[in-house]
Amino acid sequence: MESNMTIFERITLVLQISYNYLNNNILEQLESWDGPVTFMVIIPSVQVYKTIQNIKETLSRFPSHVLNRLSAHVLFRSKYGCKKDVIDKLNETNSGWRYPINVARNVARMFVRSKYVLISDSEFIFPEKFESRMCALAQNQLTRNPKTALVVRIFEVNDTIKQMPRNKAELRELFFKGLAVEFHVRYNMKEHTIPHLDQWFNKQENKQEVNINSILKFSRRGWEPQFVSLNTIPLHDENFPFSLRDNTVLRWEMCRQNYTFALVNDLFMVHRGIKTIKDLPLTKKRQKHSQAQFNIAIKLFKQRMDHQYPETKKLCPEFGA
Repeated sequence: MESNMTIFERITLVLQISYNYLNNNILEQLESWDGPVTFMVIIPSVQVYKTIQNIKETLSRFPSHVLNRLSAHVLFRSKYGCKKDVIDKLNETNSGWRYPINVARNVARMFVRSKYVLISDSEFIFPEKFESRMCALAQNQLTRNPKTALVVRIFEVNDTIKQMPRNKAELRELFFKGLAVEFHVRYNMKEHTIPHLDQWFNKQENKQEVNINSILKFSRRGWEPQFVSLNTIPLHDENFPFSLRDNTVLRWEMCRQNYTFALVNDLFMVHRGIKTIKDLPLTKKRQKHSQAQFNIAIKLFKQRMDHQYPETKKLCPEFGA
């Protein structure tokens, strides 16, 4: 890894993943990112040492230029500490295991050594020189207005696409051929759409300097923008269960803290595979399993927001599922 001072001025990609998804799809993502990465692997509390050994073996096969930028960590649950004799006795079955997604995100951030972060999910691919180009904008914008989120558009591409788009021209070509779409637009349109997409595509790419396209109003409770920010943003609320507003809740709290959401020109993130409404039943089944926990979490969250930030209640949409 680079020196602390060098890394401090960069953007760290913060990732979390379940141990059984550690494969070449993750490697493709890591190779597309040109900055430091903090990587949290979540494992169930059973056969811990064996699983860690498997993770180490998988990572050891990654290229050295990826490993040199990577800070990898393992997260598992233990009520009695981390001594070897305790870990040897852990036997938490998979059936009772709930994926601790926001604990993983928050713990991963504890290992970040940079000023700026992009907290992402796995398998997103980035344009060439995303981190270095965005870093210049972050140093300018976030110095002047620290409570800003630099938002990037996100897309999905058809499974048949072998070579992922690495610049806006390649993405634009796929989009107008119907081989790329806004992220989840065929699955849940409200979550990720951002207005004036044609205008964004048609604006000539500036490869020398990234700049702000527009300021976005946080008017939809389901909106889940992806962004670069200072690492001083709030932590994810750990009361929220996996798949029920676990990521949206961070955006809600940033809205209540009166953050500005600024759309960036030219840069984007892209995911292979286009989700459709055929994928909804599985999601609904998972959400039904977590509904009781969500109901408690949203009640506590609303109370906390109204207590801590009463002055911004009318600036943000009503929070809920």
